[in-house]
Amino acid sequence: MKKLLILNQQSPVVTALLPLLAQNDEVAVSVFQGDLQSAADYGNAIKNVDWLLSALGPNDVDLVFEALFDAIDEVGPAIQHFIMLSYAGIDDELTAPMTFPKVANRSEFIKQQRYAAKLVDESEIPYSIIRMGTLTSANQSNYQLYNEGSQMPNGRVSAKNVARLVEMALVNHKLVNQSVGIIDEAK
Repeated sequence: MKKLLILNQQSPVVTALLPLLAQNDEVAVSVFQGDLQSAADYGNAIKNVDWLLSALGPNDVDLVFEALFDAIDEVGPAIQHFIMLSYAGIDDELTAPMTFPKVANRSEFIKQQRYAAKLVDESEIPYSIIRMGTLTSANQSNYQLYNEGSQMPNGRVSAKNVARLVEMALVNHKLVNQSVGIIDEAK
């Protein structure tokens, strides 16, 4: 049995992911209930966790990750896979500018996302960073992945498609130590 801890700030991806994981008897899911910026609150929650999913943001993810990684350093859980949901455009990979909902200062937001991704990358925990296009509530469909460093179009992606990708990455141990962009395929 794998234990997944989800850090969530009302992400529609988590809403789509929970029913997928509920069908798998080999996965026990819990959603973090403490203060996201308190290393002490993470202490008990991260013990014995195999997988961690961050569905946070858009703002202040860097502050949350500083507290989270302080707790990880102190507790030393054997996390086998850390998945960070982030945003397309943080690596200057988009062919056209993207609007980030609920972001007042684009430059500061990008710095926060980049710093959080750097913390994940340097943690020596197997990770996946999923850089999402603009999230929609559309039905599941085919999607396109873009490797880090590759140009990608500014596009939309169904939360259900991102959830499906997260499930695949966790259950099949895929996309390890990779950052990928995701958008729905054009119809």
